[in-house]
Amino acid sequence: MDLTFEKGSKDQPKGHALLYYLAGEKILATYLAVLPLELDISKYVPPFLASQMKSSGIDEFSSFAIPPVPEEVPHFEYLERLADFRGDDLIYAGNVREDDPLDAANQVNDAVQTYASMYQNAIQHMSMSDSSNSSPIDSSSDLDVGEVMLSLMSERDKLGELAKLLSKLQFAVEGADKRLIEESEGEITLLTKHLPEKYHIPQIVDAVSQPGPNNSKLAQFYLDRCYKIVDENLDGLGELEKMIEELQKESPESS
Repeated sequence: MDLTFEKGSKDQPKGHALLYYLAGEKILATYLAVLPLELDISKYVPPFLASQMKSSGIDEFSSFAIPPVPEEVPHFEYLERLADFRGDDLIYAGNVREDDPLDAANQVNDAVQTYASMYQNAIQHMSMSDSSNSSPIDSSSDLDVGEVMLSLMSERDKLGELAKLLSKLQFAVEGADKRLIEESEGEITLLTKHLPEKYHIPQIVDAVSQPGPNNSKLAQFYLDRCYKIVDENLDGLGELEKMIEELQKESPESS
């Protein structure tokens, strides 16, 4: 099955993706996930059911799509924004018949298997690379695992990670959770070391850290600006800068 990655990479799938199809003028979508750890479901059911699960193959459950039949979404831009915010892969899988849910479910199942295979291949490749490069790094090395992972990510993937951390920080700020605020800020600080200054990450953090509708909107604009910069969307960037400037006038403390 041919899967077209609108966001993300076939060589490095994240293991979680928004999958969409076209049905006439409609856009139908579902969510794919590949479990990062092995799961033996038979451990969590009564013994008399365990043998039935093994014979049916359910115990090997490791990847899935929810919903199993794609559902209609408002528009493509909605999927783009959602994928950026969550850091998901965004994948186009072709056309589907909305009036044939069984065929649609089969197509989704094929896509799940294809995506899971891509993910497993990427994991195996990463493991082989780690093994071949393990000799220069000994137990005395103070190189943090997080630093290593960030250094391997593309700039767009780092922005996806930033979006998730900003959401975490916003949740902590709204809940006045000091421990979670410190944890989120620490993770963002680490990530900031791996992104150019042109993204103005501290400015985004300041906006998120100050509760209020204007600051929340500013933070989203700042994040949108990051994506326009990485995409080199100069026309869209100019329009967004004007919107930011107008909103900053209403919130001078966040300018």
